[in-house]
Amino acid sequence: MKRRLLAAATAVTLATTMAACGSASDSSGGNSEDGPIKVALIPPTSGALAQFGTDAVKGWKTAVRLLNEAGGIDGREIELIVKSTDADPATTVRVAKEAVTQDGAQFIGAVMTSPEHGALNAQLEGLGAMSFNAMGKDDALIGEQCSPYAVHVVQTTSMDVNALAASLTELPGEKWAIQAVDYATGHSAAKTFKAAAKAAGKEVVLEQFAPLNTTDFGSYITKLKGSGADAVFAVEFGADGVAFVQQAEQFNLDAQLKTVLGLNMVSEPLFKTLGDGIVGYYNNVGYDAAGDNELNSEFVEAYTKDHGSAPYYVPADNYTAAQILFAAIEKAGSSDPAEVAEAIDDLEVDTVVGNVTVRGDDHQVLRDSYLGEVVKGDGGLAFDILTNTSADVTTPEPSSACKF
Repeated sequence: MKRRLLAAATAVTLATTMAACGSASDSSGGNSEDGPIKVALIPPTSGALAQFGTDAVKGWKTAVRLLNEAGGIDGREIELIVKSTDADPATTVRVAKEAVTQDGAQFIGAVMTSPEHGALNAQLEGLGAMSFNAMGKDDALIGEQCSPYAVHVVQTTSMDVNALAASLTELPGEKWAIQAVDYATGHSAAKTFKAAAKAAGKEVVLEQFAPLNTTDFGSYITKLKGSGADAVFAVEFGADGVAFVQQAEQFNLDAQLKTVLGLNMVSEPLFKTLGDGIVGYYNNVGYDAAGDNELNSEFVEAYTKDHGSAPYYVPADNYTAAQILFAAIEKAGSSDPAEVAEAIDDLEVDTVVGNVTVRGDDHQVLRDSYLGEVVKGDGGLAFDILTNTSADVTTPEPSSACKF
């Protein structure tokens, strides 16, 4: 009942807003039940995260191509509206508002960072749009920043670190340093890792944070070397991760380390750039491209055909977001975001990452997590999946701060 009242309030607010400024969706058919279903993609197109933004869009494009070729949803096709952002929360919210009010978008995907999602979640009810988060990992997004109009497809930082923590006692190294990006995900990952390290009997001897788009890690690596750490937990993404790894090699940091454990730091698109120096690195792996799953095999084949290379976790997670959205629209029998938001509660969907459930309390998708080690094989570098940890082990209880 509360959700229904919220939906009604949203409809009144949106109608008033459209009456005041004019609704582009009236002419575009964006909110019609017989036109195309419009999804706005808002990825970063510059800076350290640009490659991930590009690949997120690729995942959605393959999902939409396959769906539309199969006849769409009840005969309605999906239309993608590709926008861009600089990963600044204010910019992303502005672009999202334009996509909804001017382009008729009802759903939003491919937004990258947790701060962007936090700002966007606060606006979703007023916009009358749903967001499918396949990249931002901060736990607050399913806590105090949650929204009934937001779906958290990707594992949270706590889920990732809990999966790593299950193997932490087995990893070499007793004195750990933390090197993380200086925004929400980096800080929440560091906090969760410290607790896991303490539980595993490990000591954290250094904790430091570098701003996003850092190109010179010299001073940070000097402190790592001086800390006496024999293992590093690193949370550096995209171009930042490449810079950190390459400069650590130049400073010969690896010589004193028994373990380098990354959180989304090394990934398949970066293997060629990073080279053989990362063999033996460990990293969380949210998606196993070799997973024995018929839907996954179809996805890998289709994605490779579309884009010329095999998928990794970013396009796979965004493809999974699309699968969940399509299933929720079909269940709702409507593309109205308020109705889809209700239909998605406790929805079970067969996806490329296996059978998942959208938890009704906070819209966190319950899914397995993996730990991988970078190995060198005949086809080049790849992840050897060492552990598979189920969602009932990695996922914290719903936060009392999340109230729909």
